[in-house]
Amino acid sequence: MEKDNDDTASISSRRNKSKSKQSSTRYQPTFRNFISPNGCKVLVGRNRRDNEAICFQVARGNDLWLHARGCPGAHVLIQNRRGSPQPTDECIQFAANLAAFYSDARTERKAPVTTASPKHIQKPRGAPPGAVKLRHELNTVTGCPEDVAEELKIAREESGVSWDESGSRSLGGKARNKKRTNETTKEIIAKKRAEKLAKRKRNAKVAEENDFW
Repeated sequence: MEKDNDDTASISSRRNKSKSKQSSTRYQPTFRNFISPNGCKVLVGRNRRDNEAICFQVARGNDLWLHARGCPGAHVLIQNRRGSPQPTDECIQFAANLAAFYSDARTERKAPVTTASPKHIQKPRGAPPGAVKLRHELNTVTGCPEDVAEELKIAREESGVSWDESGSRSLGGKARNKKRTNETTKEIIAKKRAEKLAKRKRNAKVAEENDFW
């Protein structure tokens, strides 16, 4: 009887060690966390692994997933859990603005943002981390990058993108921007916008062909 008990204890110990090892090796996300106007928790992925975690590790059936359409960008999730505030149209717009801001469409005044239920998000075989496929889309919301909080724009400016009333301008560095004349700056802005637009069109074509997000 004592031997049986020892064997049982040994098996239990191995199982606990296995669970502990799995827990320690599981990816720990580094999401950006926001609170919507109605008090909903909004998560924004910082990288591909975060995006993957949002879709397949954190998202639940009643949550709402958002992503800028036709271009690379962060996956955004509005959490809708039991006992938490219900997302309103204002909350969805808040999250759509974030999805547009944290994407390649951030230099646009407006950008289409796709919404979907997490249950319709699939992982294509062989796709890289963060790449997903939607079985069914919900509404498309217009995201406005310039409507995000000022502190987010300041952080983005410090990383090389400046903002004005018309939206964002990718100028490639704060110090160099001060040395450029207005005429040169306008030329750079026009060139950058043209490059961004061309890139978005290429990405949209690839996304349409592969239906990846």
